Amino acid sequence: MKTLHIILVNLFILSSCNNNQVKPNVMTKSNSIDSTYFCLEDSITVRFLSQTNYKKAIATCRLTLLDKQIILKGHGYMGPTRILANYYSREEHERNNIPIKIVQWGTKDEEHIIYVWYRKEKKEWQPIVAEKYHISTQF
Repeated sequence: MKTLHIILVNLFILSSCNNNQVKPNVMTKSNSIDSTYFCLEDSITVRFLSQTNYKKAIATCRLTLLDKQIILKGHGYMGPTRILANYYSREEHERNNIPIKIVQWGTKDEEHIIYVWYRKEKKEWQPIVAEKYHISTQF
């Protein structure tokens, strides 16, 4: 009888151990990318930003230093915005309300800032120009 109890206890222990086994984590494929991780690991580049619309650029790296919209009308170009003088004449922006989106990204080395100016075309913000400046650049 004692042997039977020992066998039953061992079977009980074995069955309870099998039910509580730790199963290995199974990785599942995700359709979304953590853009914060992506842009810190693979620094966003001037080349990429100069060819990519605003929506895709933000989806790639949502960590921006600045993201604002302005209207060019009747003001001279100041600071980094003076680069737009190469794309819009003074007369053109004095006559028209030209919506411009300015977005800044920091680079992976943390020593540069990439400025991107966008214009609205067919309901999408398309890049006008992207420029990289050292963080200490003064305009």
